[in-house]
Amino acid sequence: MHRSAMLRGAKLMALKAAEALHVDRFLLRSAWRSRRLLILCYHGISIDDEHLWDSSLYMPRPVLRRRFEILRELDAKVLPLGEAIERMEAGTLPPRSVAITFDDGNYDFLTQALPLIREFSYPVTLYLTTYYSDFNRPVFDVACSYLSWKARGRTLVWPEVVGAPVLLDDANRAAIDRRIKDYVKSAGLSGAAKDNLLRDLAGRLGIDYDALGTRRLFHLVTADEARELAAAGVDVQLHTHRHRTSRDRDFFRREIDENRAAIARITSEPANHFCYPGGFHLPEFPEWLRERGVVSATTCEPGLTTRETDRLLLPRLVDHTGLTEEEFRGWVSGVASWLPHRAHVMSEGQLLEG
Repeated sequence: MHRSAMLRGAKLMALKAAEALHVDRFLLRSAWRSRRLLILCYHGISIDDEHLWDSSLYMPRPVLRRRFEILRELDAKVLPLGEAIERMEAGTLPPRSVAITFDDGNYDFLTQALPLIREFSYPVTLYLTTYYSDFNRPVFDVACSYLSWKARGRTLVWPEVVGAPVLLDDANRAAIDRRIKDYVKSAGLSGAAKDNLLRDLAGRLGIDYDALGTRRLFHLVTADEARELAAAGVDVQLHTHRHRTSRDRDFFRREIDENRAAIARITSEPANHFCYPGGFHLPEFPEWLRERGVVSATTCEPGLTTRETDRLLLPRLVDHTGLTEEEFRGWVSGVASWLPHRAHVMSEGQLLEG
């Protein structure tokens, strides 16, 4: 058995033992837990089969419903993110405090997540990246990967981009996906040109690209839809304009400023909370955010937040389909934070230097 699988099995056994001994119940009511905030992170809620393609990014709607039910069963106090951070600093967090965040602003947030959010009356923060909200076409990176998965087992003939014909099997798909994206980067393609490239790829794979667009599987919400979300009480916050950061200070600041200006056209509420795209952050980023008036920034590092946590490096639990109910309960109680957990692997794919 692989070492990571063995560690995961040991962790699940420890969580079950903690539940049998009622350690989780004790922690839920403890002063220790009352001084800590759990910030949850979600990405996509599947419209179709997206969770079968990438279960780390997408989950089926019934799984999200069950997560919300568990929060209710455990009597978690779900707070708006800004209020939760203020109360944590003031030492007035209620017991079992949780904040819920969604990244990117996918169209499926509007159609799949929002009805559940309304049903459970949970406040949520939506970190909205705004380029693909304005240019409302399928987001290139995720749509490209999905198309190669959807066509698995077929042969891609595309000499201009990938060279020799290649079978899209499990051994080749990731490499071909990288090759296509490297081609886009080296060619410096615009958003419209990348969309045309996706159409070309879909055609070569026998996939109806217009049907994909009609269902909006990989679209973000439009500005008008985001405005409706804000009017419904969703807290719309910063996530950069192009879902990219940079080592260049001016470029980094421009991404924040363009994102903030776009959100200001959507909602009258201030956008002062930020989420690092892909959880990627460098040591200099917090100071650059402070210069732009950002008061909090969330990562994808698992953990609970306390008054001692840097407000611009807040941990979050990235919830996903592969997380068991025992693990989710363990994070809400705090037991899981005591056990070994895998650190988030940051990808420099989130960096854009020009």
